[in-house]
Amino acid sequence: MPPRRTSEELLHLFKENWPEGYSSAEEVMLRLYHAALRHTEEMQRFLAQFDLSTAEFVTLRVLRRERSPHVMTPSSLHETLVMSPGGMTKVLKQLKSKGLVSRSADTTDKRRNLVRLTAEGRSKITAVQQAVRRFDAALLERTLSDREQERLAQLLRKLLVSLEPTRSAYARARRPVPDERVAL
Repeated sequence: MPPRRTSEELLHLFKENWPEGYSSAEEVMLRLYHAALRHTEEMQRFLAQFDLSTAEFVTLRVLRRERSPHVMTPSSLHETLVMSPGGMTKVLKQLKSKGLVSRSADTTDKRRNLVRLTAEGRSKITAVQQAVRRFDAALLERTLSDREQERLAQLLRKLLVSLEPTRSAYARARRPVPDERVAL
């Protein structure tokens, strides 16, 4: 498989071969997409040392940031992670086989299952999250100053606030949260 073209190469091709297809909006969105794609590739390689896939890592992280005892339904997990129900089931089976999550019936509603972070899962995600934080900080510090990182975070937040709903269905069902739409 030939190496994937860089965002610079793709933007050059746009400008050279299809100038009417190029716009500053196209450039921003292509750069965002490529930054996320490249980061995901780097993260997959980095997480291999912890015997975790990216999907397993983000699932553990989502569970860990929930209030103790760190429990969610599989449906809430797959909606949060924008993953298919089948894909979520596969990830949960892998995490369960590693002893990082447990699954049980909801005692208040037997039709629902619950996914719970185990003590081993909490320990693992704590250690891996610390390593990922250092990994991401090193990646950003190679290129952006602290001030540039803060500004980029503000700009991305502004863009995401315009694209995302004010609150997710999950948040509305769980607890009231003040409107997060604030001027930057």
